Amino acid sequence: MPHPGSRTRSTDLWLLPEDEALLGRRIAELLPAAWLCSQPGPAGSHRVHLHATVEEALGCGGVQAFLPLPAGSAAPDGVEPAGGLVADPGSRPAAIVQLLRSRVRDEVFECGRLAVRWSEPAVGPEVHRVLGGQVAEVWRALRAATRPAALADADGRTSSGTRIGDAAREFVARTGIPLARHGGPHWCLVR
Repeated sequence: MPHPGSRTRSTDLWLLPEDEALLGRRIAELLPAAWLCSQPGPAGSHRVHLHATVEEALGCGGVQAFLPLPAGSAAPDGVEPAGGLVADPGSRPAAIVQLLRSRVRDEVFECGRLAVRWSEPAVGPEVHRVLGGQVAEVWRALRAATRPAALADADGRTSSGTRIGDAAREFVARTGIPLARHGGPHWCLVR
């Protein structure tokens, strides 16, 4: 259960790399965006880099990327700027947006996720207001880069509230690959 006063927003989504790139560009149109890579393995066993684009961050780490908020805040301690990017020594991040990659595994297209969480009491009212506005911009970019994904299971029950990129939608339509949310039942995309 979330801590009292914490703010969480998340959505499941299916994206292919071209959809991820579009989402990253849409976010960059609205906010100064620099992404952190996240390499698989135990925490602290790999270097974390600050990248100019989500594609670079996902290319470096492969599984997920993080966007520190407020936009333009300094990278967390120990993060190395990549590709000539200069880290801003400004305020420290108060929240992190996580983009977890979708993946094809065992002939199923598993969803990824876009999520953010922060604690209002920990950041104070002014930073909370800034974070609320910037998270709204991230979700605006998400809506611009994706479409709603209406799903149906084998029994015809439907589910909504998820998003899909155009390239991922075309891939699903072309291949008929089933969709999965967090190891649950398989779904098909309803047109």
